[in-house]
Amino acid sequence: MKDAINIVLISDMHLSRARPFFQFNWEMTVERLNETPPEMVLVVGDIALDGSHHPEDLAFAKAQLDRLPCPWLNVPGNHDVGNNLPDVRGEATINAERLKIYRDIVGADYWYHDIGQWRFIGLNSLLCGSGLSEENEQRQFLQAAIDSIDKQRVATIYHKPFCLEAWDEAPFGQHFWFREARQLLIPYLEAGQIDLQISGHLHESRVKVIEGVPNLWVPSLSFSTDMTFDWRPNLFNGRRRVGLVEMQVAGDRWSAKTVEPIELLNTDIGGWMKGGDLATYSKFAGERPFAGFTDAVPSSD
Repeated sequence: MKDAINIVLISDMHLSRARPFFQFNWEMTVERLNETPPEMVLVVGDIALDGSHHPEDLAFAKAQLDRLPCPWLNVPGNHDVGNNLPDVRGEATINAERLKIYRDIVGADYWYHDIGQWRFIGLNSLLCGSGLSEENEQRQFLQAAIDSIDKQRVATIYHKPFCLEAWDEAPFGQHFWFREARQLLIPYLEAGQIDLQISGHLHESRVKVIEGVPNLWVPSLSFSTDMTFDWRPNLFNGRRRVGLVEMQVAGDRWSAKTVEPIELLNTDIGGWMKGGDLATYSKFAGERPFAGFTDAVPSSD
């Protein structure tokens, strides 16, 4: 597009100094962005491997984002501040302490930023339904951000996709916004005040128009799950590969291209996800450190 402004969207890096499983993909991404820096990098959450239990993961991820060759903004993911309430999977959930830690280390969890004729509004989707005082503060912030628009188009950004196929659909586990939480945005969607919805979380890429509004899913930078669809049904109809999204805005238009750089490693963690056992995840990300990295190795002398 003529006079286009370049933006890069990334999501689900799952970074950790203690367990740097996905650091290679991050290093390759930083190198790529240094070659042709965009105007802005918008990050769609889960920057940390297990920030809910280990604030040092958040601190490490923040330091990695600061290496980018351009400004960046992030909305938190469930691995950063804890998952939504009500909990349906028996995992860490958002609370005031986790939210404060995130804000102290990373910064604001909701924000807006104007690029050209577009206003990008980042929201903390994990706040929705939490009952925390910050949930109402975010609601007021959203109203002010939209009320103050002057002929701009609006893109909303949050970690979890708003829905799969329809605004009033029944919830599907904790993969999407709960139905009650969607009431935060539905009045603006029905009024035509939101022109694009951007999310991550599912580790799948997809663009689908839902009730007249394009929904853009940003792929994961860290890992995929069941790339070959051997055991996990293709419930979400997205593409399961690691990558990023190159976006352009020009005037009131936008375009986006999902990129899957050949240098990135497509780690498929489907093996330990088959049983849906969160205990396996705790071994993968939560329990630390690895004994082999801390215990002294006996001398062979």
